Amino acid sequence: MYKKVISIVVVLAIVFTGGYLTAKQLIPDSKNVSGAPRYATKAVERGDIVQGVNITGQLNGNWGGSIGAPKPDGAVDSIDYVIEEIFVKPNQMVKKGDNLIRLSSSNLGDKLEEMSNNIQTKQEEIAEKNKDIKSRMETLESLLNRKISDINQVNPYDGIVFTAPIRGRLTELNVEEGERLSGINIATIVDDSKVKIPFKVNTYEYPNIQVGQKVLIRYGREVKNPLSGTTEVQIAFDGFYTGTIKKISSNAVPNSDGITYVHNGTIEADNPGLVQPGMVAFIYTEKDGMAATPFVYNSKVDSFVNEKKVSYSRGVGSDANIVATEVYVSSNEFVEEGEIIARIAGKDVAENIKEDADAIKKLYEDISKINKEIEEIHKKIDKVSNLTTKFMVTSPSDGMVSYLMYNVGDVINGVTDGSDRWSIQLIDMYNTNEMFIYTTVSDLDVLYIRQDAIVTVTVDALPGEEFEGTVMGMDQYTDRDGKT
Repeated sequence: MYKKVISIVVVLAIVFTGGYLTAKQLIPDSKNVSGAPRYATKAVERGDIVQGVNITGQLNGNWGGSIGAPKPDGAVDSIDYVIEEIFVKPNQMVKKGDNLIRLSSSNLGDKLEEMSNNIQTKQEEIAEKNKDIKSRMETLESLLNRKISDINQVNPYDGIVFTAPIRGRLTELNVEEGERLSGINIATIVDDSKVKIPFKVNTYEYPNIQVGQKVLIRYGREVKNPLSGTTEVQIAFDGFYTGTIKKISSNAVPNSDGITYVHNGTIEADNPGLVQPGMVAFIYTEKDGMAATPFVYNSKVDSFVNEKKVSYSRGVGSDANIVATEVYVSSNEFVEEGEIIARIAGKDVAENIKEDADAIKKLYEDISKINKEIEEIHKKIDKVSNLTTKFMVTSPSDGMVSYLMYNVGDVINGVTDGSDRWSIQLIDMYNTNEMFIYTTVSDLDVLYIRQDAIVTVTVDALPGEEFEGTVMGMDQYTDRDGKT
């Protein structure tokens, strides 16, 4: 017994002594070893273990949107569409550009006619305003005594410049520089190169008289005899002067004596220079340039053939502020056509000019506004024409018909301001290029799913086929009992 105990003790002592000596050899002395901590590292590699989650659910097509009737988009206020033909059925696959529904409009023709009539009415309104502008422009040109090419160039404060309307002599001049206008007539200008002579012939002379016939005339002046007190006629100029019969009446009228009938006419004759209205005219028929037969009745010079008055009638009166600022000619002076006679100005003149010019400008503005309205109507007509090209509704993309909103013969109304895509919706479409599965997973499996994770999809109807997808999103909710 004692021998066994001693043997065990000896063995333990040998083992302890050997272990101690071995440790001394392996572990260096503390003097030769750093006291800092020591580490050993190695790159960690993920293994090939993958945790998969299996889910099931119904495969649905992705909603591809709705297809509607074309919106009026300002073409008309409202339009009534009629479903004429439907070319597809629910769940039918369609390709991009396939015909779906054919529409017509029950009131678009009336709308076009209404717009055309509106354009015609506005064009007639413009014509009336242009007519009014022409009349007002002529009045203003008459007031200013000049042609107006641009109404915007009329300055009311420039006053009015009066020019000679014809070439002739100033027989009257009723303005003085610096003085107010006292009357309507500013000046009278006559072209005294020709005179007008009314005449009459008896019924025996009439057959030998015709329009265009040349006659010869001698002029005389009535003078009072100082001895007898009677009026006598003295020949004013030597020789005869040529005249032309311009008018002769075919109707005989009673003469002033009430005994005979006469025919009245008019002669235009050259003025040798000093012939004045009121002078006596002795008229002769002409033959070979010589005086032949005298007319039974003598005549008197009535007036010059061409006589014009220069006048201003707007607001002339004792209280009118109208002053002749410049006078360029004198009475009896000979003036050329277009030569300046006088200039008038003043507050009343400026107001008159401004009033007329503003009225014309307003008419031009009205016409511009109407033209813009016509332009807008034409744009609407173009939109209507474009709208009619969209009556055949086609598929904008590949997909599947989900739902038809109307049947053949149904009427839908589209309005410019109130129509949204729902009120004129015709068809719902599915986009079969993108499909989705909406399902549920447990609160444990969801730990293995992440956003955008790759998903392998199989379909029972297509055994052996695999489709690739991605996780689009995850929503958290509880079951009805609120336990999971």
